[in-house]
Amino acid sequence: MSLSIKKSGQSVQITNSGGQLCGSYHYENMFKSFFRGLYTPSGKDVVACPPPEHLHHKGLMFGLTTSAANFWEEDEFSEPDDNKLPIGKQTTTAVELLPQSEGIGFTQTIVWETDMEGIFNETRKISVTEEPGSYVWNWQTTLIALRDVQITRSVWGVPGYCSQQFGYCGLGIRLASDLFQNGEVLPAGTTCGSTPTCIFFRGDGVQVKFDHDAKQANALFVSTYQSGGPYPGGPGFAYLCLVPRPPRDLKQGTTLECNYIITVSDV
Repeated sequence: MSLSIKKSGQSVQITNSGGQLCGSYHYENMFKSFFRGLYTPSGKDVVACPPPEHLHHKGLMFGLTTSAANFWEEDEFSEPDDNKLPIGKQTTTAVELLPQSEGIGFTQTIVWETDMEGIFNETRKISVTEEPGSYVWNWQTTLIALRDVQITRSVWGVPGYCSQQFGYCGLGIRLASDLFQNGEVLPAGTTCGSTPTCIFFRGDGVQVKFDHDAKQANALFVSTYQSGGPYPGGPGFAYLCLVPRPPRDLKQGTTLECNYIITVSDV
């Protein structure tokens, strides 16, 4: 089936030839853009709705923690008392659909900024192709530093959990409980903090796979509903993200390339 794309005032919608939604990308949010609604070809949505205690878990999204601002959490009440950073915003300046000759997708330009200054200019390109039983999303990001800045670990460092080592941000997705309550991470034995070139999260008849270039040296953050998540005694949730391993110093004018492939499948 062929795919089609439509841009509205606040979102980009991709559908198949039967009119069924493949993905819904929201680019006019106050803090960051995100996919809310990321579907398998059979119509199963793998994205969890943001829970009240983690409203910044918007969908499939990309954010970082830096020395200048926090572009992951979205209010200072979500930050530890001993590590308050300015809350940053990813402000969209343009969204353009790709020419038909380049496939189904769009480009987006974004300014990462605080109320005081710009931190990054970003060019983001997202496209999708259809394969048997799968939609394959290609996410390409180029960040240009507008000032000297360091990518740091997350403001949340949980003793004994991998977020303490490198951060809980990057490209991430919180997975729907009805599909991933009993999900498993593959390849078997892959642990949080490792640097896999690909990682699967398989649920009830569905699978989400992240691929990236090994040269990016992204580290894995993963949690399951069974594990209780990264917060001792807290509720479990399924989360999958790849994090540019910090610390990483960027001088003004230098770039950071982050390229990912996200495959959403019926299995």
